Amino acid sequence: MQHVASWAKPLLFLVGLIAVWQYGISFTSVPSYVLPLPSDIFARFVDTFAVQLHHLGFTAMTTLIGLTIALGFGVLLALLVIYVPAIKGIVLPFLAAFNGIPKIAIAPLFIIWFGLGIESKILLAFLLALFPIFVNSLSGLGEIETDMLDLSKLSGGSAFRIFFKVRLMNALPYIADALKVAFPLALVGSIVGEFIGGNRGIGYLILSAQFTMDTALVFAALLSITVFTSLGIGAVALFERLFLKWRPSRRSR
Repeated sequence: MQHVASWAKPLLFLVGLIAVWQYGISFTSVPSYVLPLPSDIFARFVDTFAVQLHHLGFTAMTTLIGLTIALGFGVLLALLVIYVPAIKGIVLPFLAAFNGIPKIAIAPLFIIWFGLGIESKILLAFLLALFPIFVNSLSGLGEIETDMLDLSKLSGGSAFRIFFKVRLMNALPYIADALKVAFPLALVGSIVGEFIGGNRGIGYLILSAQFTMDTALVFAALLSITVFTSLGIGAVALFERLFLKWRPSRRSR
């Protein structure tokens, strides 16, 4: 019952906001190409669903590839920092400084270097997702009680077994939390790449709708992006519910 109540308030607020938007805009002189009615947006969403699905499929592909590469590289880099502490003072400042650079500022360079294909979009998705995955992986793999590691060694555990049974299991909740942040960031990277240069993807569709003043389609595409992002984060939450029941935040529920 409490779980239902937690969803009821945001849902009621959203319904109220849409109602005010739908019926309140009639009392203003705002033209439809500036702010279309929710009913018009929904109708446009239905009419262009097949087209949006086609473009969103391309964006989803580049997003998931970039996110997967960032996951593998981020975890491996975190392991390298943990097992070779001497490079920590080099890797952390470099990644922090690079993460501070707006990726939209360097996106045109990627288009020049890699062209209008999927490579530039995957690279942008990878770069935006890398930092949160690396930082959380570093915390999860490294912040382990020394007593636990000593006990594992005294119990006859090999380095390989200690890694999988202690370090990796401790890091999984951290990595899952990182993915909830990294997934939307990777999606932003793919869409930015499509804005800068490309002929496919939901970002390209939004840009095309903007040029033709089809504001309802822009909102419809934003709705598609929102649904896709929610599904991605929901998939991570489902993984937590099925495989990370042992984490303290799950046991307390």
